[in-house]
Amino acid sequence: MYKLAIFDFDGTLVDSAPGIIDVMRDCVEEYKLSNDIYKEWQQLIGVPLMRQMEIIFPDHSEEYWLEVATRYREIYDGKTIELCPLFPHLITMLETLKASDIKITIASSKRRHLIETVLDHHKLSHFFSLIVGAQDVQNHKPHPESVHLTLQKMDVTASDAVVIGDSTYDLDMARGANVDAIGVTTGIHTTEILATSQPKHIVKGLDEVLPIILNGRISNKSAS
Repeated sequence: MYKLAIFDFDGTLVDSAPGIIDVMRDCVEEYKLSNDIYKEWQQLIGVPLMRQMEIIFPDHSEEYWLEVATRYREIYDGKTIELCPLFPHLITMLETLKASDIKITIASSKRRHLIETVLDHHKLSHFFSLIVGAQDVQNHKPHPESVHLTLQKMDVTASDAVVIGDSTYDLDMARGANVDAIGVTTGIHTTEILATSQPKHIVKGLDEVLPIILNGRISNKSAS
């Protein structure tokens, strides 16, 4: 049994990808951007917003990146709770993990206060021992800093921890920290894409994540 479960937030604990994509579409329409940019942007969910700007607007200035990012945040922040519905089985999973004395944390590229807003709204904050958000690290996913920081603060070794995420950014972060990973196909990346990051498991939902965390380290890299 693992001692620590490190969850991504968007697309892993909450079904936020559709709402995020809607906000991206609003920005694309407002700034009259191309459909190619829209498609590329969608694949960057899980990457810090300013890094997204650098990737999709390589020929624009930092001032332009900041302008678009600020507008995105204005739209998104006004309906954060609405855009972050809980995935099925989340509460049961959290209750079971807590009852089993497994530490539960979040490592996300989202700003921490937005995560806290959603958790507080759903009365779930007490389940989480630590939230590492975008402002808490210098190096963002797929860099392993978020995992290293979590292990240090939770006083848990890498071999006793597992990362759960819906994107290759999460799984590559785990691999860089020598931590086991579980990919879930509830977000932006398919089974085939997740498999390129070589997680220990790939599953379809949180109900399949729970027994893996409880039973630990039996490898199964195909989707259940």
